[in-house]
Amino acid sequence: MRRIGELYHLWLHEAPLLTKVVTAATLFGTGDRIAQRIEAKTPPTSRIFAEVSGDHEPHDSEDDSKWVSPSTARTLRMMVWGGLFAAPIMHTWFHLIEHAIPGTGKLVVAKKVAADMMIIAPGTSLAFFTVTKCMEGEPVRESFQTAKAKLPPTLLADYMLWPAANAIIFGLVPLHCRTPLTHCVSLVWSTFLSGMASHDAPKLTTPWSTGAPKPSVLYERMQYLTHRLTNFSRRVRAGSNDIETMLQKDST
Repeated sequence: MRRIGELYHLWLHEAPLLTKVVTAATLFGTGDRIAQRIEAKTPPTSRIFAEVSGDHEPHDSEDDSKWVSPSTARTLRMMVWGGLFAAPIMHTWFHLIEHAIPGTGKLVVAKKVAADMMIIAPGTSLAFFTVTKCMEGEPVRESFQTAKAKLPPTLLADYMLWPAANAIIFGLVPLHCRTPLTHCVSLVWSTFLSGMASHDAPKLTTPWSTGAPKPSVLYERMQYLTHRLTNFSRRVRAGSNDIETMLQKDST
């Protein structure tokens, strides 16, 4: 594992953008597969998805007129977004904000986090839903309307996760490692985005409205996804420890 980490750092220095593109495509695709597995195991009556969505696309329906299944097409769309859009955007953004707001310290980090919340969060969210709907074959105008409808609940969830993550990224992580670490956090975020992209937009209403979905459902959904991803990462970590133990025994 240490050698893999050293090799990855070498790639970051030798071909930074290409390495980030491959990393983002892999993690966004993985996030989508996790989202699909969670959706498949979530009861239809659960508040996690039932209250924030209408219908969603089938996962394994067969269609001889299509090259790939709907679930595979959905994963490919997420990989295209991650590799061709998210990685270059974040690569450019981190270099730009480092020059626009130079220095270190709590105030500088706070300014960078605020800039990310005001510029990148709404901008990339609108772009994500517009691009993915266009890849589904929707016209640009309709895709943008869908993106605008999904923006408020997406930003609500965004502000539950990214400000804290960005405070760590901007405050402690070297510049060349920020994009890959951002994409690691994006494993959780892309899982959420994948579900949002494949479901109807939740309707956020005033607190005194009745019979409408509550914004708190989005928080529950993020908690649920984070819990499942935490368990998944523990299993992966346990498996990697077993592999390292076996390699050590073989070397001795």
